[in-house]
Amino acid sequence: MKNNMKIILIIGMNTHTIDYTNPELPKGITAEMIEQGTKATVNKLSSIGFQAELFLIDAGTVAPGNLEQLVRRVNYDGIVVGNGIRGVASNFILFEQIINIIHENAPKSKIIFNTLPNNTDEAVKRWL
Repeated sequence: MKNNMKIILIIGMNTHTIDYTNPELPKGITAEMIEQGTKATVNKLSSIGFQAELFLIDAGTVAPGNLEQLVRRVNYDGIVVGNGIRGVASNFILFEQIINIIHENAPKSKIIFNTLPNNTDEAVKRWL
């Protein structure tokens, strides 16, 4: 039997490298809160028939590491770029790099944006 489950890659920030004093971040947010939200997102996507994988980038890193090799190796149906990358001005160059890596190495993957961790499933369903 062929597995028809769509595979989603969620790209976000490593919660243990985020500067929580950054005024661009919501006051009171913690690594634990983000991790709980991420876990809930992955579980929700799984419950509606998607296989979700995470790729986390260390804050302050301009080069997103092995992302290029990963998106070449796995045929993701959709790739979510989290708001922690898109919505934080200090991550602007990183955001551009990620979009170009996806565009060049995974041209068949849908590029998906959420606005909050708890609406990732809605964003995925918009495109897949």
